[in-house]
Amino acid sequence: MEIFQLFGIAGLIIFIGFIGELIFRRTNIPDVIWLMLVGILLNIITSALINESVFAAVAPIFTTFALIFILFEGAINIDIKQFFQGLLRGVNLTLLNFIFSMVTVALIMTFLFNWDFLLSLLLGSIIGGSSSAIVIPIVQKLKISQKTNLILTIESAISDVLCIVSSITILNIITLHKLEVESIFQELLYSFVVAAALGIIGGIIWLRIKNYIQKFSKSYMTTIAFLLIIYSFLEFVNSNGAIACLFFGLIVGNSKRVLSFMKKKSYSIMTPSAKFFYSEISFFVKSFFFVYLGMIIDFTDYGSLLIGLLLSFVLLMIRPLAVLFTAKKHIQRKDKAFMEILAPKGLAAAVLAQVPVQEGISHGAQLSTIVSSVIFFSILLSTVLVFLTEKNKFRGIRPPNVKKIKKNFDERREAIKNKLDKDLEKRKGQE
Repeated sequence: MEIFQLFGIAGLIIFIGFIGELIFRRTNIPDVIWLMLVGILLNIITSALINESVFAAVAPIFTTFALIFILFEGAINIDIKQFFQGLLRGVNLTLLNFIFSMVTVALIMTFLFNWDFLLSLLLGSIIGGSSSAIVIPIVQKLKISQKTNLILTIESAISDVLCIVSSITILNIITLHKLEVESIFQELLYSFVVAAALGIIGGIIWLRIKNYIQKFSKSYMTTIAFLLIIYSFLEFVNSNGAIACLFFGLIVGNSKRVLSFMKKKSYSIMTPSAKFFYSEISFFVKSFFFVYLGMIIDFTDYGSLLIGLLLSFVLLMIRPLAVLFTAKKHIQRKDKAFMEILAPKGLAAAVLAQVPVQEGISHGAQLSTIVSSVIFFSILLSTVLVFLTEKNKFRGIRPPNVKKIKKNFDERREAIKNKLDKDLEKRKGQE
C-alpha cells in the first residue's frame, strides 16, 4: 500500500471518529461500534494490500500506547478521594465477575464442546475481565454517578492484571504440568501493589519537576514523556506498567489536593487547556485502536465465531450476579444496568489469545479466533445495550423475585383448583 493511501485512510478514520462522537451525543449510540465496523471493512478491502509482518510489528507498539494513555487520561478526571472510597467495591466486582465468568466458560467448553478442562479454563481466564481501553471512554460520556464511574474504571483496570496473571499461570500448568498457588498470589500482589506504589511515587516526583519546568515552558508533552518512562520502568522490573499509569494520572490530576495533604504549597498542573490537549490525543489514539480491533477479527471460521457469540451472551447473563452481590442498594437502577452490561473484552484478551498459538498448544488457533469473536460481539452487545439503557428501553437484568413468583404460582394453582371444583360440581349436577 502506498504512503498517500495510508494517509488518506488515517484522515477518514479521524473524521469517522469525530462523526461517531457527534452521533453519540445526539443518539447515545457509542462511537466504538462505527470505528470497529470501519476496521472490519478495511480488513476485507486491504487484506491483500497490507504487509502482515509489518502490521504485526507495529500493532503491539500502538495498542500498548493506547492502553496506557487511555488509562492515564481517564485517571486525570477522577476525584482521588472518591477513587479510594470506591476501590474496595471495584475490587469485589472484579473478583466475583472474573471467577463467575472463568468457571462458566470452562464448564461450557468442557461439557458442550469436549475441550480439555485446563484449556477451557485458559479461555475463561482470557475473556473473564473487561477492557479499560473500551470501558473508560464509554463511561466518561455516560450520565452516571461518580461512584459508578469509579467502580467500572477500577474494575476494568484491575481485571487486566487478573486476566494476565491467571492466563500465564494456567499456561505454565499446561506446558510445565506444575501448579504453585503461592507464586500466583505473590505475582498478583507484586503486579498491583508495587505498580500502584511506584505510580503514586512517580506522580509526586513529577509534580515537583513539572512545577520547576513550568517556569520556563508549559510543555504538555513532557508529562507524556514521564508517563512512558514510568511504564517502561515498571515493565522492566516485571510489574504492571498500566496500573502504574492509572495511579500516576490520579496523582497528576489531583495535584492540588495531594500537595495540600503533604502540607506543601498547592498548585494545579492539570489546567483546563492541558486536559483538553490530553483528551484530543486520547480521541486520536482511541479512534485507531478500535479500528485495529475490527481489523483483527477472522470471519472465515464460522464455527469459532458462533462459539464466541454464544459465550458473549452467556457472559452477559452471568455478570448481573456479580453486580447483585457487590452493588449497594442506594445505587440507582439505571447505574446498576450500566454495571451489568459494561464488560466488553479488548486489548488484554487480544494479546493473550496469541500466546497459546506461539506455545504450540492444541486448539490454540481456534482459541485465538474464539477470543477475537468474543471481543467483537461483547463490544457490540455492550454498545447496543448502552444505547437502549440511555433511552430507558433496557433497565438491566433483574434478579428473580422469589416472593412474587411464589405468589403468582399460588394464585394460578388456586385458580386451577377452583375451575376443577366447578367442573366436578357441574358434572355431578348433570348426573
